[in-house]
Amino acid sequence: MKIAHISDLHFVKRSWNPTQFFSKRWLGNLNSLFIRRKDFDYAKLEKLPSHLKSLGVSLVIISGDVTTTSDKREFELARAFTASLEKEGLEVICIPGNHDHYTRSDYRNRTFYNYFPSSWDTSLGCNLKNDGVTAKKLCPGWWIVGLDTACSTSWVYSTGYFHPRTEKALDELLQKLPEQILLVNHFPFFQHESKRKVMLRGPSLQHLVEKFPQVKIYCHGHTHRRCIAPLEASGLPLILDPGSTTHRSNDGWHLIEIQENTYSQKWIPL
Repeated sequence: MKIAHISDLHFVKRSWNPTQFFSKRWLGNLNSLFIRRKDFDYAKLEKLPSHLKSLGVSLVIISGDVTTTSDKREFELARAFTASLEKEGLEVICIPGNHDHYTRSDYRNRTFYNYFPSSWDTSLGCNLKNDGVTAKKLCPGWWIVGLDTACSTSWVYSTGYFHPRTEKALDELLQKLPEQILLVNHFPFFQHESKRKVMLRGPSLQHLVEKFPQVKIYCHGHTHRRCIAPLEASGLPLILDPGSTTHRSNDGWHLIEIQENTYSQKWIPL
């Protein structure tokens, strides 16, 4: 089975509605206008669906930040893009990033889940919206597990939070899944970012991953930097971050191939 891992698309529709000054959205709009506008190239996504299909990809993972400020129109752009992938026969799995729970209102109302499913397999009894975790069977020998560790933050922060409730739900779920696991989260669990950008309680997630050696691959985004870290010899999974797929400095995405007893990855140019 071939899987494409992309991330941090940051679709943007700027709004100058005066009510935004009561939320963090005005800061995101100013940032996208004066700083981010020159950094992103959305045209590179136009040929991606047919390119993925030509390579035999069957599943696309988007590890968060499909929007810039959680604006409804940005979610509609993101959903239009995933629909273009689905039109090519590709399955899409998407989890939220901090920009998808950007304002307190959008985090409280979980606006992201008006556009993307919260549960991938209802028989498991857990979902992203309420428990911060969901999962589904991928193929013989493999499951994919998704986390929602994103939250709204103050104006100068973009941190995540591995909630104890999510930790408990993930622990219980992993105990039920003895097969190999591809785990998807928006944030890295390492604390290498500045304190304004890390996932709080990241070490708790790392310790939990170490407890379950069947977690073979950990896909994340958030950093906008490409990362390929084969840490299996250290008791950790293969860690993959494709960077921001729409960023002008980014030149590709991760192709993951899984079989019943093996897995591999390759960097593919856009």
